[in-house]
Amino acid sequence: MYRTIFKKTRLNKLKALLLFSYCLVSVKMFGQVNPYHLNGNAYQENCHCYTLTNDNPTFLMGSIWNINKIDLSVPFDYHFNVFLGCQDQDGADGIAFVLQPLGTSIGTYGEGIGIQGVSPSAAIVIDTYQNYNRDDPSYDHISINLNGDINHNSPNNIAGPVTAIDGNDNIEDCNWHVFRIIWDPASKLLSAFIDGKPRVSVTIDLINTVFQNDPKVFWGFTGATGGYTNRQRFCTSLNATFTVPEDQVTCFPTPVNFLDSSTSFGKITKWMWDFGDGTKSDLEQPPPHVFPAPGDYIVKLNIQGNDGCVSDTFSKKIVAGSKPTAKFTTEAPPFCSERSILFHDVSEVIYGTIDHRIWNVNGDTTEAGADGLQTMLPLGSNNISLLVTTQEGCVSDLFQRNIEVYQKPSIAVNDVRDMCKNEDQLFVGNEVSNTVPIKKWYWSFGDGKLGFTSPQQHSYRDTGKYSIMVYGLSEAGCPSDTIWKPITIYGTNAFAGRDTIVSAGQPLQLQATGGDSYWWSPSSGLNNPTIPNPVATLQQDVTYVLTANSPANCPTSDTIRIKVYKGPDLYVPTAFTPNADGKNDVFRFVAAGMQAVHYFRVFNRYGQLLFSSASSSVGWDGNFKGQPQPAGTYVWMIEAVDYLGNLVKKQGYTVLIR
Repeated sequence: MYRTIFKKTRLNKLKALLLFSYCLVSVKMFGQVNPYHLNGNAYQENCHCYTLTNDNPTFLMGSIWNINKIDLSVPFDYHFNVFLGCQDQDGADGIAFVLQPLGTSIGTYGEGIGIQGVSPSAAIVIDTYQNYNRDDPSYDHISINLNGDINHNSPNNIAGPVTAIDGNDNIEDCNWHVFRIIWDPASKLLSAFIDGKPRVSVTIDLINTVFQNDPKVFWGFTGATGGYTNRQRFCTSLNATFTVPEDQVTCFPTPVNFLDSSTSFGKITKWMWDFGDGTKSDLEQPPPHVFPAPGDYIVKLNIQGNDGCVSDTFSKKIVAGSKPTAKFTTEAPPFCSERSILFHDVSEVIYGTIDHRIWNVNGDTTEAGADGLQTMLPLGSNNISLLVTTQEGCVSDLFQRNIEVYQKPSIAVNDVRDMCKNEDQLFVGNEVSNTVPIKKWYWSFGDGKLGFTSPQQHSYRDTGKYSIMVYGLSEAGCPSDTIWKPITIYGTNAFAGRDTIVSAGQPLQLQATGGDSYWWSPSSGLNNPTIPNPVATLQQDVTYVLTANSPANCPTSDTIRIKVYKGPDLYVPTAFTPNADGKNDVFRFVAAGMQAVHYFRVFNRYGQLLFSSASSSVGWDGNFKGQPQPAGTYVWMIEAVDYLGNLVKKQGYTVLIR
């Protein structure tokens, strides 16, 4: 693949066959005789792996040929591992498995992938770059081509192109892939597989049609790059692996069968088994192996190919399982009817994994997971057993227990009525069937108080809604169902209002609180004595008694005294004595029939303001800035609005007496 600085393109100039005798290798390399001839930039990585091109610099070519011709009249089944690099968008160009009779010093650069113009030849090409002039698809593809011609519009394109990987457009994925090639001269079928998936195949008489009746050819790999590059590699397959039969039991001391399933490009000449217990074998199929004791063993296998190369180590952990111990626990007894019981599985195994738990409940078997078994048992004696097995095929002894299930009691509670705070009520519980005696009662009254007998006498200190809870405990310790009873506690706190004054004939709005229903007595002067806020219209002083009640009949009483003045008017005393004797110590006004007071002010004889307020409840105590004022005459002024809306202003004198 050749690219200019500005644009991806391919050189069509390098059409000629480039012959290299770059590196004829028939000497010992990596301790073995290497049967391959290396050309161009190719090099050997280890005993059976080779790099055709590195990912830099550009315009590299590498080819590797087996120096011994093969006979196409004999079938072959070759396994390779191939690596097409890690660069997808900027990667190129690909590799090819090639059959040709010409020689071992063959290879070309660029988009020809090392085989352009090599004729006669048959190549299975893995192409990783789209060359429009060759009608390449956009994905990484595989095809079968003849005579060094990889143009997909050419008659020499005899199979493909299809995606190199089944269901995947990219093989430049930094991963190794298994590349298998099969030739069957009897059916004349040439086929290729990648990662076990068939990719391309063709029925063709290679000997007569391609190679002019000459069955002897060289085989090898070629690869090339142009302006874009990738590290492109292959290994002759040498993969050690083994399996154990699907139904193999590995519970100690059962013999374990190991089945070799290794693959190699050529003949496997040696097997090197290590069973992880100091025992080794060099047989392809070793005899069934008995491990010396339960435990975890790492079994390893290496193989050696006919080229003297030794594979990487394949290893697998084999668990020689130990016998598990079945065991379960339950919640603390007693076990009571109509209640589910959870059996906790606490089985153990030292070596292995428990994967089946077989429960038997009164003769009926069932399986359950590691969370245990939850079930409801009938009254009386019940037999529960557990058997566990492991993934390794080990089986525990049977663990069993007898579970006695007792009848739970059934209770009822007397009707609970709403009541007043601080009132006693009797709460009674009974066992309904009279067959399961109650040993102890448990009451919770919702106010923090508890009780443990029946009946219970209880009262509430505060009003509100409460929830009563009760259950009974049988002689065997089985609780009844819990009964909940709501209760409302009522209470009253009658308040008729503060004592007040009013002008004769002035409507006065009363406002009672503290109950659900009300009664005022006497009813004279009231528009309605049964509501909390009646209107009183009075001509003389009166004292009303308010009774507040509740639905549970919890009455309380309060009084209010109303003094009636002629008016509306403002009343100001003519003297006061601030001597702290509790009598007439404060100079204050009385506002009868006034809806608002604007101000009440006191001045000394020099006109200095000593006191100001708009409230009749706050008066002058005879001091100014904390200093007692002298005895004498003082001037007062007051302004207010009566309940009819009239402005009332007054002024006068008062005498401070000490």
